[in-house]
Amino acid sequence: MIKDILVSLRVGEGDEDTAVDYAVSAAAALGAQLTGVAVSYQIDVPPVYTEAFSTDFIEAQRAESQRLAQLSVEHFGEASRSLGLTAEVRLIDGTPGGAAEQIGTIARLFDLTIVNQADPDKLGAEEVITEAVLFDSGRPVLVVPRKQQKPFSAKRILVAWDGGRAAARAIAEARSLFAHADLVEAVVVDSGKSKKGGDLPGADLARHLARHGKSVELRRLVLGSGEGIVDVLLKEVEARDIDLVVLGGYGHSRLREFVLGGVTRDILERTTVPLFLAH
Repeated sequence: MIKDILVSLRVGEGDEDTAVDYAVSAAAALGAQLTGVAVSYQIDVPPVYTEAFSTDFIEAQRAESQRLAQLSVEHFGEASRSLGLTAEVRLIDGTPGGAAEQIGTIARLFDLTIVNQADPDKLGAEEVITEAVLFDSGRPVLVVPRKQQKPFSAKRILVAWDGGRAAARAIAEARSLFAHADLVEAVVVDSGKSKKGGDLPGADLARHLARHGKSVELRRLVLGSGEGIVDVLLKEVEARDIDLVVLGGYGHSRLREFVLGGVTRDILERTTVPLFLAH
């Protein structure tokens, strides 16, 4: 059961925080406790350049960061109260990388962490926070698109299934959400060269979820000329009016530098619906 949700607050004046609005609606719908984490960002100054920055400049930067963090906390409080929720707040300090690492650690004791989709046109910490939670927390992360307007809904869920470990982990973490769904669609993407005969890919997944009391609609999506996996997934999302996509988050971590796999990075950049990921 998802009963304890963490949401990473977007820090920046004038930036819309779709993750907060979505997280508040999710907590209300699921009857979950909600905690927001805001970061007062520090300048990451290499020691060799320390003397180039005056104490006054660094203090002014720190004060501005604290002001912006407080604004995000105020918006979070207003959004929570609008749905009758009593939410908690955590404030942390750090550089973007250091703060992301802290959030990844904090997320270990939450059922789900909700974050904003990164904006490729603006500098921000959303991408590194997503990667830190995905790879370092051991818990799932839900990414909310920048243009998300609808509140939380799990009525129509698409599961991207490839038989891999990460996808299996994502399905296990998302299982409690399936109880809210009118449709759970499991899709397998192939190149059109699948062998004939035998079960449709994903049949074992359907049987597994059926034993948990949930029927699954199986669909095989074939790549067209010039199409990639994300192209056909997003086309299916639109055609079936999907609320939420569940998939495994791929990639690896080396020397604490998180590197997402190509499909994961592509869908994170292009998604039009919330993504529920686990690794």
